[in-house]
Amino acid sequence: MKVKESDLDLNGKRVLITGAASGIGAAMAKTFFAHNATIILADIDPIGLERVSKETSGSQTVVFNQNDLTSIEEMCVNMEAPDILLNNGGILWAGPFEEMSSDEITKIINVNLLGPVHIVQALGKKMLTRGSGIIVNTSSQLAFHGSAERAVYASTKAAIAQFTKSIAAEWAPKGIRVVAIAPGRTLTNINASLLNSPKKQQTAIEAIPAGRIAEAHEMARLALLLSSDVLSYVVGETVVSDGGYVLL
Repeated sequence: MKVKESDLDLNGKRVLITGAASGIGAAMAKTFFAHNATIILADIDPIGLERVSKETSGSQTVVFNQNDLTSIEEMCVNMEAPDILLNNGGILWAGPFEEMSSDEITKIINVNLLGPVHIVQALGKKMLTRGSGIIVNTSSQLAFHGSAERAVYASTKAAIAQFTKSIAAEWAPKGIRVVAIAPGRTLTNINASLLNSPKKQQTAIEAIPAGRIAEAHEMARLALLLSSDVLSYVVGETVVSDGGYVLL
């Protein structure tokens, strides 16, 4: 059966995107806006939010801190349940594990794991009341492939993949479909320090069978498909898009 243009038309759908000020989140905003969704942009970076808002015809913005539970609660308490939650906000810390401070460990766990979990709980309750909703979490290829100098980051992303499976099993019978994407190396600000020289880029590409680094819009398109009825039977899966990195 042919996939029709209307199958990807999100007219009338409200989409909340966290981490929307740059990178994959900004690409999600532009992609979902192009498919007629009503976009709500959330991030800690007001300047980046304003830029993306202008690029999506003045989409609503919310400044919040994913490292602060009170800030998360303030964002969610008065917000109508979105039809689609793109639970994408996150940070990266790369370096020797023995050099990480306790504050850095706590921050990356808060932002990458506890923050997304609290957002899902707060907005998921409202979706449950309505009886419908789609949640797309952002994990990482490193949830499935260990990586030196990213131990805590990889651990949080593995936890997101398992959280996705578990909450999907719990909520699918109640009308809430939960899935996740696991991006590979992507040309975004979060990876800038890892790809800021031709030598670093070549080293990264050598570990990718596809022979290139991804563009942010490729991850946004994956999220779009997972959010649509085209893939409505996909539940609880974390879909890896990494050019084959985890195969090696």
